[in-house]
Amino acid sequence: MSHKLQVSTTELKQIVDLTDQVQAVIRQAKLKEGLCTVFVTHTTAAVTTGEIGEGTEEDFLQIVERMIPRIQFRHAHDPSHAWSHMASSIVGPSLSIPVSAGKLVLGTWQSVMLVELDGPRERDVHVALLQS
Repeated sequence: MSHKLQVSTTELKQIVDLTDQVQAVIRQAKLKEGLCTVFVTHTTAAVTTGEIGEGTEEDFLQIVERMIPRIQFRHAHDPSHAWSHMASSIVGPSLSIPVSAGKLVLGTWQSVMLVELDGPRERDVHVALLQS
């Protein structure tokens, strides 16, 4: 079973908490036990898990930007955002999260995060569920 979330970002770089939206897909599907895969279909955005709040989103975005060195990018149509293509590949376009008792199996401070690296934009995030 698959579902598409459409997420509007409002900033150039931004973290969007998708946890409640993904959990709603699981609830609507009545999935009790299985696996949830989250995949973003864009080359300048990523998904991961992490802590949200108390400035950790801003810290994460700053670290992601700094891990890409400022080189002479050869990205033909817009070298100014070439770093966002590299960063999204490193962070990754997908993640898999177990589902147990109808809920995402996440740690106390973990959230499902969309990492916007070249916004604002409309992002498509696909949620696929596998029942076990």
